[in-house]
Parts: sequence; C-alpha cells; structure tokens
Amino acid sequence: MGFKLALNAWGAHHSTLPMLPYRKFALVCEGGGQRGIFTAGVLDAFLQQAFFPFELMIGTSAGAQTLSAYACGQHGYSRHVITRYTTTRDFFNPLRFLRGGHLIDLDWYVDTVRRDYPLDLEEAHRRLNGRELLFCACRQDDYRPVYLPAGRYDWLASLKASSAIPLLYRNGAEVGDVRYVDGGVRDAIPVREAWHRGADLILVIRTLPSGISPVPAWRQHMHKALSRSDKLQTAVQLLEQHERIYAATQHFIDAPPGDLRIIEIAPRQPLKSRVVGSHPRDLEHDYRRGTLCGLQFLRKIVPRLQQHRHAVPDEI
Repeated sequence: MGFKLALNAWGAHHSTLPMLPYRKFALVCEGGGQRGIFTAGVLDAFLQQAFFPFELMIGTSAGAQTLSAYACGQHGYSRHVITRYTTTRDFFNPLRFLRGGHLIDLDWYVDTVRRDYPLDLEEAHRRLNGRELLFCACRQDDYRPVYLPAGRYDWLASLKASSAIPLLYRNGAEVGDVRYVDGGVRDAIPVREAWHRGADLILVIRTLPSGISPVPAWRQHMHKALSRSDKLQTAVQLLEQHERIYAATQHFIDAPPGDLRIIEIAPRQPLKSRVVGSHPRDLEHDYRRGTLCGLQFLRKIVPRLQQHRHAVPDEI
C-alpha cells in the first residue's frame, strides 16, 4: 500500500520513522512565484551536504527554476535571483499592466539573468549524466501539460515557458515552434507524472502548507471580475480547472496508490512571501524556513533511505 510522510521545520509527523526502500527516487517541486524562495532554501541545504540522489526531477514554474540551480550545483543562486531580480519594477510593474503591458516581464528577466547571472549549464550537464530533469509547461492551444527535458531546447526559454502565467505575462513563450504558458495551469505539482515515469519514492517540496487551497482572496476577487466578461470566460475556465486539478493532486499525495511512497516537505503555516510583490525581509524569512526543513530532511529522513535495484518489499 502507498505511504505518505510529511515533514516541516519541526521534523517529521511520525513518532517512529519507517525505513524507506526505493528503486527510483524522484524530486518534484511546486511552483508559486516568489514563494519558491522556500524551495531554494531546502535545495541549498541539500547542496551544502552534496545530497543529489534523484534519478528524476520535475518542476513547475518557480519549481523548475529552483531545480535548475540545484542541477547546476549553484548554492545561493535561486535566493539571489529571487531577491535581486524579481523584486524590481522592471520585473513586476502593476502600472505597466494597467497600460496594456505585462504585469511580470519574463523577457526582461530572462535576458538579464542570461547576461548578468547565468546558470552553469556545463556543470548541470555533467551532474545530470544519466538523470532526467523536466520542466512542466502547458501548450497554449489546448493547455495540455508537457514536460520539457532540460537541455533539449534553450534552457532559459524552457524556464520561461514553464513560468508564463496567463494574463500576467501576455504573450506565452515559444519553445520548438510551440507556444506555452505556465505549467501550473494544469500541473502545479507534477507528482503524478513522476509516478507514471516509474518513481516509487517521491520527495515533493511544496510552497503552500499541505491541504491549503492555492486560491487566495485576490484570486477569488479576480475570478468574480473575470466571470462578468464574456471575453474572459477562457480565463475563468482555466482557474476552475486549476483548482480542481490541484485538489485532485492533493488527494493523490495524501493517499498514494500501490507501493508508492511520498515524502512531503511543506511549510507548517503560509509563507510570508507572495507570488509577486514580496518584501525582501519576508523572502529572507521564508528562505531560512526552507533551509531548516532541508536540514530536518537530511538529519531525519536520509538515514532511513534504502536503495534497491530489484525487489522492494510490498509494505514498510
């Protein structure tokens, strides 16, 4: 039977931790905009201890970006990028949005990061030898989720595609002659995809507390406003589909099928940071929370991991 183990900065939610045998270990990272600073803290803790056991890694939006830094072995990269670049008016500008432009300018972001603070892609290819790293994006024509392999196309273009939030970034992003939008539209936490690809142990890093709806008050107000416009019914439908799929994914995590084992790292309380417009002080606070969670995982969970290349017991 499946098994879920939840962990936060206080430790694991089980008095006695079981052994965790596995054949294929996957890492899945949720999106969440600037809330990805929490995931950055977790993964930086892993990098400090040279913990890189995953055969499969899948990230959506901010999750794809933090996974990229992890794959490149660049400790502190995501923390710097989020606090330095996503807090500027060049990136997030409500006035520009009201005038018909982007609320978040991914073109400026990608061009600036590529020039001023590039990923070490050569090191990433070396570290990923024999492993899969996938970025979840959705096709703009039918919103079907697609899992773009890192390195098959331009790396930063794939990250832009995974992060192109409809309405907030108006263009979508083109990769390989296909236009994409943010992967969170259909698969904000691609844990089911990791299972379909053969993972029997999955570490899921969340940016919302387990069980919390991803629909904050401002989204509910936006939903009501959009529903009044016939021209924006597609956006309303996307929001509704996102909410249904997110709830189904939460249920999948809480009750894994078969012999699947899921370890979930999530904040105990909602993070101080937001999708966009966060104060630098709140970003730093959430980064430290993520680091503490990563350290708890290394201390409490890693000693219980047992890699098996062949048979795995049916039950723990």
